[in-house]
Amino acid sequence: MRIFLRFFVIAALAGFFIPAAVYARCAPELVNAPRAFRAVPVNSTPPARVSIEWFGHSFFRLVSPGGTRIIADPFGHEMCFRVPAVRPHAVTIGREHPHHNSAGIAAGNPLVLRGLGGDGEEWAKVRETVGDVLIYNVPVTQRTYERRTKGSAFVYEAGGLCIAHLGDVAEALSPSQLRRLGKIHVVMVPIGGTFAVGPGEARKIVDQIRPNIAIPMHYWDDESLLRRFLRGARRVRKLDQGPLYVTKRKLPPPTLFVVMGH
Repeated sequence: MRIFLRFFVIAALAGFFIPAAVYARCAPELVNAPRAFRAVPVNSTPPARVSIEWFGHSFFRLVSPGGTRIIADPFGHEMCFRVPAVRPHAVTIGREHPHHNSAGIAAGNPLVLRGLGGDGEEWAKVRETVGDVLIYNVPVTQRTYERRTKGSAFVYEAGGLCIAHLGDVAEALSPSQLRRLGKIHVVMVPIGGTFAVGPGEARKIVDQIRPNIAIPMHYWDDESLLRRFLRGARRVRKLDQGPLYVTKRKLPPPTLFVVMGH
């Protein structure tokens, strides 16, 4: 027993194992939630930044300070966007639709975290640590042509940052949903309407969350939707290509709107 404890302490000090509980800062009520310890190897001296890359629609890749790669809502080859070559450690899926759940494009054998169960009709609870990233989901409302339906937003905590991908959220967030999201520094929010909120509703959600950075998605490069979303915004940054690098120390004050290229 003493040998095991000694090994554990040495490994933790060396940076090989990350106790999941140390990352539970985004949503305070999650800190005390019981959760099994998962020892996962990560880089011992990572750069203190998270990179965020957009491939179009709702498809993003996040790379943590420890080198953990997460992709969110990947689309498949039926889309008009180019399907990138990706090899993530984990995939999160907020909607069971080929435009969002094409995990099969990912190389390797990533952990697939689905925010919905029961053939996409019921909410599923997700709370996992992958490398140095804590991932949890928050139930949201989505919609089809005919009715409201269930969906899932995901929060990724890495490098002291809380990053939220809101999926196809279709209405303003309730106080309970805001509490479950926690303090969000970066949010990816749909603005395209039809199956999710439109530009005006998206701005209301940004006002609710008050992130440091807001990134529009799910608008099929429709400049009219983008202009409506950005109307009245005081600070806008356009990033035509390459990832967005975010660090906790250099966060802008709320809210910088970042329009990403893909």
